[in-house]
Amino acid sequence: MKKIILPALLGAVLCSPWPALAESAYLKLGIGQSRYSDSIDTMRERALTVAYGAALDATWGYELGYVHFGDIDVGVPGLVTAGLRSQAFYGAGVANMSLNSATRAYTKVGLAIVNTKLSVAAGQQYTGDRPGNATNLMAGVGVDYQLSPQIAANIEYQYFGAVDRVPLNLSSWTVGLRYGF
Repeated sequence: MKKIILPALLGAVLCSPWPALAESAYLKLGIGQSRYSDSIDTMRERALTVAYGAALDATWGYELGYVHFGDIDVGVPGLVTAGLRSQAFYGAGVANMSLNSATRAYTKVGLAIVNTKLSVAAGQQYTGDRPGNATNLMAGVGVDYQLSPQIAANIEYQYFGAVDRVPLNLSSWTVGLRYGF
């Protein structure tokens, strides 16, 4: 059942009338730093993002995206180790504001499905994985700078909330390029 949900959602979006109503569709790629943070510590890893979005008018749009937060490994190798791998799929409404002819600020709010896999190993005796999903509200802010009519550079912060079964919050800072169709 779980393996059917993502393709069904993607198919529904691609068959919807939203792309036909959109003024300008785009594909966005980014790389940066993810943060796994709790009340005591913050762990950082590389974040990779890819998103498809479109403007419905000069102010409003939507975005569908994927974020890979990287793999975190802690512990003493050979004795006790724990690994955490998280990724998120999201859909968000986007509000845009032009700052000048080449610069645009935006904010987005939506829902994210955060998939997390916790792996634990205690020597040779115990090894286990605990995958889990959480549906969270997500939010983001960013700035685009138009380099050419189709290409813009951007910097973006996204917050995804708590991960499943682990008291950590996920967020990411990324820089990247947006290609407009």
